[in-house]
Amino acid sequence: MTDNYATFANDAFAGRSVLITGAASGMGLETARAFASKGAEVIMCDRDTKGLDQHAGALRESGAKIHAVTVDVSNPDSISKAFTYCDEKLERLDNVVTCAAVITAKRIFEQDWAHWERVLGVNLLGTFFTVQAGVKRFLENPQGGNIVCVASDAGVCGGGGLIADTAYAASKAGTLSLVKSMARELAGKKVRINALNPGPTDSPMHSHIDQALKDRIAANLPMRRMGKPTDMAAAIMFLCSDAASFTYGSALDVDGGSMFR
Repeated sequence: MTDNYATFANDAFAGRSVLITGAASGMGLETARAFASKGAEVIMCDRDTKGLDQHAGALRESGAKIHAVTVDVSNPDSISKAFTYCDEKLERLDNVVTCAAVITAKRIFEQDWAHWERVLGVNLLGTFFTVQAGVKRFLENPQGGNIVCVASDAGVCGGGGLIADTAYAASKAGTLSLVKSMARELAGKKVRINALNPGPTDSPMHSHIDQALKDRIAANLPMRRMGKPTDMAAAIMFLCSDAASFTYGSALDVDGGSMFR
């Protein structure tokens, strides 16, 4: 079995901290596990308190430094409370990773105003205000910090209503623009911000896709498989690592070739 994290020393993130939204399942959970396995102090954030406590507890039992904070990223007050917790509990915050998202697959005339508000509220507004809070801390930290925003290949190529819809694709396109815009504004400030563009990934977020469709998707990808949360977690760790110290305002495609261009 391939170890996606073997490139990183076991103490690669020792003495460093990372706040991860959407950390109770899927990509966010695997990213928390990955950072913890390399020595980081991890602040796991999610609105799923039960799932959060379960997985945070399991990681603590393995010896990891884990904090669990219930956060609804569609609520700015909830985001603020999470960062206040970090101010009180951490020596400093070094990395922020925004994995929290909702994915939807509705056709054009199935999408109403409430649908768009929900998707944008989590995927775009939630990402912006999480990043805003992180940047505030990083500007006060002489060592700065790193931000990784999880976008999507749908933000580049669009959705089609089968796997992801217009609202989801627009929210992820907005995330990509958010990263580039903030990168321009933060130039020279010791704050690195980058995006990750996952391709189709076999995770709980894609539970609305049946196995037959997953097989079709995999067959049409140059890599002939869907991505795994471990693929994404490894790329996120790279973007937060010293190895990516000259990577800035970029979008890293980890998509199995879904966006050949």
